[in-house]
Amino acid sequence: ALPIYKIALESLSELDRKKLWQQGKVKDYHSEITEIVRRYFEKRFSFLAMEMTSAEVLETLTDVDVTTEINLLTNDFLTNADMVKFAKFVPMPTVNEEMMKQAYDIVNKTKQEEEIKVVTEVENAG
Repeated sequence: ALPIYKIALESLSELDRKKLWQQGKVKDYHSEITEIVRRYFEKRFSFLAMEMTSAEVLETLTDVDVTTEINLLTNDFLTNADMVKFAKFVPMPTVNEEMMKQAYDIVNKTKQEEEIKVVTEVENAG
């Protein structure tokens, strides 16, 4: 099985290839990109991010002890997406591009490398 961060990164890459926002499907783009990050959070940090409001996700991230940088990054990311999804905000193309960059950053800066998992499994077995 692929590590959860690799699944998330591949999903982001696939979304990028769809060119949704470039086709005027901005709301779909923001819905999909936040779903990818929320599903990643569910698997990475073991909480029900898909069922939570953005505020609840941010509060839970604080509880699981992510860095302030990640919390601020996630706050910007979810706030922009919520504006598009719920307030009919139409972002500039640069905002859509920034969303993808932020999603990659969130995953890359919180991922657990396979080596860490292998070492942990070996320690637990012994």
